[in-house]
Amino acid sequence: MRLSSDAPFFLLWFGAAVSLSEMLAGTLLAPLGWVHGLIAIVLGHVIGTTLLVFAGLIGSREKQSAMGTAGAAFGSAGRRLFAALNVVQLIGWTAIMLATGARQFAGLATHLADVGPVWLWIGVFGVLVAAWSLFARAGIGRLNTIAVTLLLALLLVVFVRLFFVDAPLAAPAGSGAMRFGAALELVVVMPLSWLPLVADYNRHARRGGAAAVFTWLGYGIGSAWMYAIGLLMALHFGGLDLAALVGGVPAVLAALAVILLSTVTTTFMDTYSAGVSAHHVAGGGAPRWLALLMTAIGTIVALAVPIAAYESFLYTIGALFSPLYAVVLARYFLLGERRDEPGVFAWPALGVWAIGVASYYGFLALDTPIGATLPSFAVTAALYVATRRVSALVPAS
Repeated sequence: MRLSSDAPFFLLWFGAAVSLSEMLAGTLLAPLGWVHGLIAIVLGHVIGTTLLVFAGLIGSREKQSAMGTAGAAFGSAGRRLFAALNVVQLIGWTAIMLATGARQFAGLATHLADVGPVWLWIGVFGVLVAAWSLFARAGIGRLNTIAVTLLLALLLVVFVRLFFVDAPLAAPAGSGAMRFGAALELVVVMPLSWLPLVADYNRHARRGGAAAVFTWLGYGIGSAWMYAIGLLMALHFGGLDLAALVGGVPAVLAALAVILLSTVTTTFMDTYSAGVSAHHVAGGGAPRWLALLMTAIGTIVALAVPIAAYESFLYTIGALFSPLYAVVLARYFLLGERRDEPGVFAWPALGVWAIGVASYYGFLALDTPIGATLPSFAVTAALYVATRRVSALVPAS
């Protein structure tokens, strides 16, 4: 599918960023206070979104899926390994999105009527995501444009109410309970969570450079805005509480529309890319139908497993996928290598990735002022380039 214009990528990635999970992540920054929290939000999105668009640029140039571009560095079995890891994390995201959206929706809807238990709405949201999978054409279509336009209008109303109308911030400025480096990392890991997905969509771009710019603006602006709303909510109300913003039927209906549209459009992207990754794992199967299977599994997980330890989940994503894409980007942009690595496992790349994962957790424990992603990314990329250049000097036996 080729698009007549790359402008829809702004709406696609803006819509991906507009989600309750991003607001929820923003609430975690409340101990920093508004000023330092906002600095972490802006800086973290500059770092994370820049890495995101470079990964998407490879997909645009090579016309490959995310796991196709990532797997080129790790061998055929390595490709399946990371595709399987991606399926697991995307099922986790699907469960988090469905559970969070259903809880907020059910809590708000009680202002209008008795709407039943949360588990019922988890199922309803799962069905809606499945329906979107059948009709949205990989997320880049007229339905997505209409949905994101409505989201933009509705969230402007929410933000104005929260920032300009409600009472001054109730919470004190930073309490010192969170250091800036840890907060910065909680921002960076959100765009990193899209690294294993971005090429699934940006491979359809007409011009890679234009799509990269629209992706950066769409996701960077949208995600930073969601983080800011979440931070403001935490400072006002102590957490993610959309019910505290509503007063009267029109406001309730607007908030319900935000929850419904944002949950469906963003969760669909998770399930669709999970289907694409499952295709790589299984070696066959139509991604659209596999996406329906991923939606069903994610819905079951949301119903059966309590969603907790959200912060730890974000750090795990950073640990696994930041070193992975350090190898991918270094191989493509620094070494200029395009062909798939021969063999089942490309052990130098896999070994460097494992060291990168360990270095991520090491830098996380050190609590550096610049977080863990940047230093671990640099270490992994430098080590991979060094191993490739050394191996090139060793004569073949």
